Amino acid sequence: MKKSSKALACLFLTAGMLSSAFAAIDEVNVVTTFINGSKSEKVHKLEKIGKSTYRLKIPADQLKSCKENGWRPVDYVEIKRDEATAQKGEDGYWVLADGRLGKFDKEKGNLTERRNPMPLYGVKKGDDAFVGIVKELKYEFATVVDVKDGKYEIYPRFLIKEIYMKKPYEDIVIDFTHFKGKAANYSSMGREYRKYQLDRGEVRPLRERVVGNPTLKYTADAIFLKFMMASFMRDSETHTNRGDHWKPEDDPAIQKYRSFDDMKEIFKKLKALGIDKADIILTNWNWRSNGRNPMCSVAEPELGGNAKCKEATKLGKELGYQISPHILHTENYTISPYFCKNDIAVDQNGQYKGYTGMGGKGFNPSFIQVYRKHILDNYDRMKKLGFNGPMHIDVTSAITPYNDFNIDHFATRKDTAEYMNKVGFLSDAFFGAWTSEGPCDQVANTLDYALYVSAYPSYLGSKHPLMDRCVPIWEIAYHGIILYNPFASTIDYNLTEGRGWGPTTSFTPETRRLKLVEFGGRPTFYWALANMKDFTPVKKAYDEYQPLKYLQYEFMDFHGEIAPGVFLTKYSDGSRIVTNYTQKAYNYNGRGIVKPMDYMLIKAPAKPEAKSDAKDKSGPKSK
Repeated sequence: MKKSSKALACLFLTAGMLSSAFAAIDEVNVVTTFINGSKSEKVHKLEKIGKSTYRLKIPADQLKSCKENGWRPVDYVEIKRDEATAQKGEDGYWVLADGRLGKFDKEKGNLTERRNPMPLYGVKKGDDAFVGIVKELKYEFATVVDVKDGKYEIYPRFLIKEIYMKKPYEDIVIDFTHFKGKAANYSSMGREYRKYQLDRGEVRPLRERVVGNPTLKYTADAIFLKFMMASFMRDSETHTNRGDHWKPEDDPAIQKYRSFDDMKEIFKKLKALGIDKADIILTNWNWRSNGRNPMCSVAEPELGGNAKCKEATKLGKELGYQISPHILHTENYTISPYFCKNDIAVDQNGQYKGYTGMGGKGFNPSFIQVYRKHILDNYDRMKKLGFNGPMHIDVTSAITPYNDFNIDHFATRKDTAEYMNKVGFLSDAFFGAWTSEGPCDQVANTLDYALYVSAYPSYLGSKHPLMDRCVPIWEIAYHGIILYNPFASTIDYNLTEGRGWGPTTSFTPETRRLKLVEFGGRPTFYWALANMKDFTPVKKAYDEYQPLKYLQYEFMDFHGEIAPGVFLTKYSDGSRIVTNYTQKAYNYNGRGIVKPMDYMLIKAPAKPEAKSDAKDKSGPKSK
């Protein structure tokens, strides 16, 4: 072969290698791992469904997890694309739905996240970025960040075998939306998911939802105060081992913090300080500190019982407060008069689901049974006790939905999510709103407030060597829709006591305040309130919130670091917050000086009011 021919052949060979190594933007590699350990890898063409959006759809029939006519049972399926690979040193980052973000600066490591509070992940490389939104089979995947020899791969892994059905109950559907230039960032990713949720009617803006709902309107204007009246009764805290079943005489005594009479005095103190609006949640107000679930609506006799509970809720209402009960639906106890063995969810092996809960050994009920059997009488009884604020349901939004193989109420994770929302709908119907513990958005359709979005560094955004920092991608998606406090550590943000639980210690006293504001949170107090006598710190937080609270009705449209240690948060009305974590003053574009370790609010210019036109002859307008 002539020298020129060899060069030409080499050129074509190189081109061929490049084309196979760098697939087109409308292609993904579908890597299937079978139960016997074998693998297959196929290039799957994507359908273009928008200007910059491409859809992957894999029919459920192609994902069987059983032997049938020679079919190899599927263990899991990974969706990989070149846009989600990077080499150490490249400019960019990956971001998960729990807010963890990592730069491409590590040599090795693996992060596999099964709990996805939103069904998405994103990658930015240089001036290009994309977000992958899982729209079907969204409860059945883990997000993987894998780094080997400096090469990054970020992808979803669908755990087909763990569905424990002959085939998945729906197709895999993922939409990949791409961004370029200045739009290539996690803010665009969060906005894209918000648009998806709004466009399909899964959620509505807070501004619309408060119309005709005085409870929710009040909540949007108020701070959140969660008073623990008695301790939880976990075996680890009571130093007992009651096992799965126990008798009343085996129950340890409760540890009392506040009686209902004590709460009445606290309401008066808060009012005297000038705290005019607060959602006040009574935690462990009920029988044996949730230890009689699913009976959750009888006031603890040792705290004053039903009669004193009514007195407290009546006084709170007279003082202008919303008083709410704390309950939970995820733990049933055999000691409860409402306990029914057939209500309990079972796993694929027929074993009852459960864990050491708030009141001993708790069993996880079917949410179908919760909805059918344990809402109406409990909620009616609590309504008659005088509670007039949002129902607070612990745990529900801090977990992703579980499946249930009890033949009488079989449920996929998708079915459980549906019934979690049905419970939320009834909570809204009885109490005007409901709040819960975390950000898992299977209940976004009905949820009104999340106690914390991230529990960094322990879980729900846990610390990991591959991550760089936490960013508000959830907040960008849901601010102006669902109220929230951003971190477990920003609870009691201007206090230092009561911080024994890991997630409450992730920031310093100075940075807790800044994180709350930077991430658009609502002031929230909980652990410190158990023994607090002087509520001056609560009043300071209340006062600091007043000029900021109007932002709860606005979308968060952008968040980013504009200088080392300085962050900008933009809202849909044009308002901006600049947060300065440095020890030097920062001049923001000549619009103001942000003091060291402080923030500055720049309110949007007031919009001019529309002028009436006396010459308008068009007649009355339709509503």
